[in-house]
Amino acid sequence: MYIDQRHQPGAIILDCCGRFDETDHDYFVETIEKLHTGGHNHIVVNLTSLYFLDPKVISVLHFAHEFFQDNNGSLSLVSPLSAVRNELNIANVPDSIPTYPTVYDALHRPHIISEKEIPAATASV
Repeated sequence: MYIDQRHQPGAIILDCCGRFDETDHDYFVETIEKLHTGGHNHIVVNLTSLYFLDPKVISVLHFAHEFFQDNNGSLSLVSPLSAVRNELNIANVPDSIPTYPTVYDALHRPHIISEKEIPAATASV
């Protein structure tokens, strides 16, 4: 996997490209830790250019999310591609890590419920 970093006001976007599998685990964790050490506390992991997400690396996404939460930061995911989104949904990732259809939504519309519909009973509340 290749990771490109983009700086936005108040956030860092990590554009992940290619395959995200077990061999990328350490590289991803090192990248996350360097960003935190550098004082960045809002990370958007853009999985748009990922064509494969190994189910074995779901735990590293949870680790990164918990790491930022524990350090007063936030980490969210962007995943519009069906193959990657399916892996995230199978592992119930959107239930614990904010997951958005676009980078714009992750940066500017964090109030929307990630990739899920609002249940009819709650919509009127």
